[in-house]
Amino acid sequence: MRSRSTLSDASERRDRSAKSLSTTITALKVAPDRGRAELIRDVVDAFRRLYGSVLRFVQMFADGQGSFPSAGASGSPSFNQLLSILAEQGKAAGFRRFSELRTAVEEARSAEQLRDAIFSDAHSNNHAALRKAAAELERLDATFVGLCVEHVLEQHARAPLALSSDV
Repeated sequence: MRSRSTLSDASERRDRSAKSLSTTITALKVAPDRGRAELIRDVVDAFRRLYGSVLRFVQMFADGQGSFPSAGASGSPSFNQLLSILAEQGKAAGFRRFSELRTAVEEARSAEQLRDAIFSDAHSNNHAALRKAAAELERLDATFVGLCVEHVLEQHARAPLALSSDV
């Protein structure tokens, strides 16, 4: 024989069950070490900024050659793919400081490993290792930003010269 309970009966039972449950959430493992959480955040944020800087550098070279997916978009390239694209575009564009760019790209290939240190028990519980990883990611980011900004400034400096020679 089938039960004749209605939807309202089922929802009443669910409501009673929910009310009988405790509404207090208790942490199973207290995290007294806020410094560790902040350091992990610093590593993740530094990697995100590095990825964004390299992506903008690639987009600068790709300007006018079609659109490049933005960070986080579906189909966006991995960080190592982005580094390879940057090296190829820098070489094709005749980037004046290409040897420095190539060195920065090679150094940055370890960035994902630095970021992934937060998942390693040995590194994620070691404040000095997390600080070092964040600092290295920030250093790499500053290197790429510096190379990109210098390139943009050179392009802008050349633009008035090209215009004055056309007149």
